Amino acid sequence: MNRHLLFATLLAAMALLTVPAWAGSPVTDGAIPKITATTPVGRTSVSWWMNRLKAQEVNAQRQYDIVFVGDSITHLWDNRAPDIMRECFGDVLNLGISGDHTEHVLWRVARIDWKTVNPKKIMVMIGTNNAGHLPSQTPEEIYQGIRAILRFLRTSCPQTDIILLPIFPRGINGNDPIRKITDAVNAKLAPLADDPKVVIKDLAPLFLMPDGTTLNKKIMPDCLHPVKEGYHRWALAVKPLLCPQESTPAPARKCRPGTKRSTSCK
Repeated sequence: MNRHLLFATLLAAMALLTVPAWAGSPVTDGAIPKITATTPVGRTSVSWWMNRLKAQEVNAQRQYDIVFVGDSITHLWDNRAPDIMRECFGDVLNLGISGDHTEHVLWRVARIDWKTVNPKKIMVMIGTNNAGHLPSQTPEEIYQGIRAILRFLRTSCPQTDIILLPIFPRGINGNDPIRKITDAVNAKLAPLADDPKVVIKDLAPLFLMPDGTTLNKKIMPDCLHPVKEGYHRWALAVKPLLCPQESTPAPARKCRPGTKRSTSCK
């Protein structure tokens, strides 16, 4: 064999050996050295995640008036407050999955047939796990991930109203290092409401003590996820936006000691 041809063949073989394993294949979490908040990524190696995703995609094969998009805080509507969700909002397509970042949501929403779902309202909250799991991601990067999700949804559902919730407070108070990141992300969200189809609704006061910074641990015992009462407060706060055709719900009723609060949306 010609010496130059042999040398070229060896170089080509070496190049093939040095190509990263993920190159040219579907992107999955942990498969590439750096994942940004705007790079769509599927957690396809996680079996329970794939099972929930598949169930959501089956559910999405028909029309829904209301869709929820998010991470575990949204996911837990199904576990902690399904009755409140049903009584307040009717039949909801819940696209929340625990542990998700903005990049995971970007990957998932691109798999939904939004013409079939054809929602009137979409409620979005995402970003807390970017801050908690990926400290290398800056508030600006996380903001850009949220912005990318909204841009995708606005393009896919141009007639749909989007309710964007700033990331819920986490950590015991404002000195929590992850809270500082999520607060910085939230401070960047305002320009997204320049779109007339996007409304930003800040629910942080529902989960804080009167000082405005300390987390109410009766509502969020783990300093991250609301208990059922937290979902009740959340429902009352957003129902006028998600169901404007209905009358505005009255404030939550106080119960006598020893009695249970009604889970009805009023």
